[in-house]
Amino acid sequence: MPTVFYLGATGYIGGSVLADLLKIYPDLEVTALVRNTAHIDAVRGLGVEVVQGTFSDVDLITSHARKADITVNAADTDNVALSTAILAGHKARVVEDKQSPAVLLHTSGVAVFLDDGKEGKHDPNSKLWNDGDEADIRAITPQMLHGQVDAPILRASEEGYTESYIICPAAIVGPSTGPVPSASFFFHFMTQLALGFKKAIYVGEGSNIFYTVRLDDLVDLYGRVFARILDRVDAKASPYARYYIAVSTPLSWKDIMTVFGGVLARKGKLGDATAHSISLSEAPYPASIFLGASQHARGERAKALGWVPRPVVLEDWAEVGISASLEKLQQ
Repeated sequence: MPTVFYLGATGYIGGSVLADLLKIYPDLEVTALVRNTAHIDAVRGLGVEVVQGTFSDVDLITSHARKADITVNAADTDNVALSTAILAGHKARVVEDKQSPAVLLHTSGVAVFLDDGKEGKHDPNSKLWNDGDEADIRAITPQMLHGQVDAPILRASEEGYTESYIICPAAIVGPSTGPVPSASFFFHFMTQLALGFKKAIYVGEGSNIFYTVRLDDLVDLYGRVFARILDRVDAKASPYARYYIAVSTPLSWKDIMTVFGGVLARKGKLGDATAHSISLSEAPYPASIFLGASQHARGERAKALGWVPRPVVLEDWAEVGISASLEKLQQ
């Protein structure tokens, strides 16, 4: 089995994916970077080797990325220094060690495809981003959200220094199944937003769209892509044909925040269950990036792998997700 350097073993996505991969491939040789010493035993309990360090330990990260056959970054979508350290290791492996390129399985996010809307409206005729169209993936720039990491990875892969696979998930629902309990960024962000305003809020009419996906379905997609990595099915393919958009149900901001308002009010965290309209100028950064904008994306390439995500009914997941977020806020 190939050797794997794993970033994100204690996280919501990364921990769940790692636990699943080790069930499928119990002989996989994994070294995981763990930042919090309190989590080392939990990660070791999966049967992996642990190296303690932070994302600022660039020499450590570069060294392990250089040695491993596969690097998985499910830790930080936007950390340029972290991604640069990984790519430096992969380039040294090719240029100095004269080895074949290592694989990088990277986690991005569908927010890379946000439009420039500021009024909380969804335009069904706006640009549709499709992972089945390589031209769409080539159009990702460093100026786009998450693009400051995605674009250099794609370029390095095109230049032959790494063999990249990028999975781009929507807002995720469902409980973590990794070694360390963790809350969904989506639930945590929305919960903090509502608590900060002391009410559930959306911009304008709130018809702007955020896509959602179940965590267990996302984990399944990682497994499908990882199997293709091991089988070398796409090793010679364009990096722009190894980019997978993981989306299921589109939900409007107003509908999302109506659900959050109801749950938080029942828990006594808000005095009003109603979702309220605001102007974008009232939203603080970084919420201002998201609140007025919309998404329009399709995951044809992901579904071509046989991936069939189930519909998301937010009400089914809101209680657990918001409770996990509130618990995290108390830590």
